[in-house]
Amino acid sequence: MGEYVAIVGESGSGKSTLLNMIGALDTPTSGKVLIDGKDTFSMKENRLTIFRRRNIGFIFQAFNLIPELTVEQNMIFPVLLDYQKPDGAYLEELLSVLNLTERRNHLPSQLSGGQQQRVAIGRALITRPALILADEPTGNLDTQNSSEVIALLKEASRKYAQTIIMITHSRSIAQTADRVLQVSDGVLTDLGRCCE
Repeated sequence: MGEYVAIVGESGSGKSTLLNMIGALDTPTSGKVLIDGKDTFSMKENRLTIFRRRNIGFIFQAFNLIPELTVEQNMIFPVLLDYQKPDGAYLEELLSVLNLTERRNHLPSQLSGGQQQRVAIGRALITRPALILADEPTGNLDTQNSSEVIALLKEASRKYAQTIIMITHSRSIAQTADRVLQVSDGVLTDLGRCCE
C-alpha cells in the first residue's frame, strides 16, 4: 500500500487500455485482473460497480467534473452515489490539502485548469479507495500546475496509504514515481525503482 507507480510508453502502446482493465472499465480478452485478491471480471455488473466505486478512484485528463455542481458537491458526489454520508472532517482536510477551501462553493467554470484538476483529485480521494488510477492527470496543465498535481498525488500516496498508478508521457514526471513501468506493443516491463 502507498506505492506511487508511473506507466510510460508511446501513444497507442496500450497504456490507457491497461489502466482501464485495472479499473474494470475494459474487459480483457484473456487472463484475469485481481484487486485485493478479487477477480473483478468474475463479478456481476452490479457488484462490480459497487466494488469499483468503493475501492478505485479515477483521475482523468479531462477532469470530468459536473458543471452544475460546486467544488464541494463534485468532490462528495461519489460518496452520495454510494448512499453514504460524507465524512465532514475528511472533506475539510482534503479541501485544505488541495488548497480549495476558499473555492468550495465555486462552479467548475469559475476555476482554473489546475484548480479543476485538484477537484478531480479530491473526488478520487474522498471515498478513501485503496487504488487511484490517473490517466495523464497533468496533460492539460502548465508546468507549475503539473508540479503541484504530482506533489499532491505523492502526498496522498504517503499520507493515506493509497496506491497510485499514473499514466504519463513525461519522463520527468515518471521519475518522481516510486517505480516506473513501460508499455511497448502491449508488453509491460518493470523499469524498477526511481531515486528521490
